Amino acid sequence: MTVQVLPFSAGVHPAMEGAYSILSFPEAHDPDVVYLENQAGSIYVEEPGEAERYSQMFSHLMARALSPEDSVRLIREVVKSL
Repeated sequence: MTVQVLPFSAGVHPAMEGAYSILSFPEAHDPDVVYLENQAGSIYVEEPGEAERYSQMFSHLMARALSPEDSVRLIREVVKSL
């Protein structure tokens, strides 16, 4: 597992609408599925083009987030300040 922190200083980002999970499967004939959950309910996005949009959003978030090493440093600093 890789942990990356997206600090507030990163500003506005495309995933601010809410959390989502990308479910990937090992078989090529089983495409990715995106699970969205909000106060009104939940939905599974199975359309390949739509699922790809969420994958691209995730890649964008990873690029804007702190590196795994910097993320661990920040988490340690926050823990020490508590």
